[in-house]
Amino acid sequence: MTTKDIHNKFERIPVKNLVSKRDIGIEAFELENGYLMLEATFLDPYHLIRLNLLIDPKTRTIMTAKSEFANHPHAMCPKVAIKAKLLIGLKIERGITKQIMSKIGGSEGCVHLRELALETINFAATALIGYNEGFGLMSRDFNILDEHEKYKLSKSLLKNTCCVYNEKDC
Repeated sequence: MTTKDIHNKFERIPVKNLVSKRDIGIEAFELENGYLMLEATFLDPYHLIRLNLLIDPKTRTIMTAKSEFANHPHAMCPKVAIKAKLLIGLKIERGITKQIMSKIGGSEGCVHLRELALETINFAATALIGYNEGFGLMSRDFNILDEHEKYKLSKSLLKNTCCVYNEKDC
């Protein structure tokens, strides 16, 4: 086989048939009382799960949490929706991932509700970056800052969350 034959073989796009798709969508709203509301959905061919969180940005505390299993593969699934209330009182800070996993994951929870909650909390944390420094939720003023200024303001919050904020060289 020549180099040209090998190249042509890998240029062909294989026939593909879409068999499924999963979407997680999250919308963040600033309410007139200053609270952050997040509405999230988990959608695949078997599930439509909704999660609604209300967060006090000043304390970073989840004030209300509720979920709904609008579409589900098993009759037992909607009974897990009540587990979302276990998120109330949690603070969006280091360690929240483990707390979420222990409260709504595992054999007495739901892997999909856990996944949706983790994604929603990650998004909430993003919306809150810069809030304690006087910027608003998802502040445009914060986002247009010089990269080094944004880094300086967010490094304590994001320490060791990725390569950029790694305490060691990555």
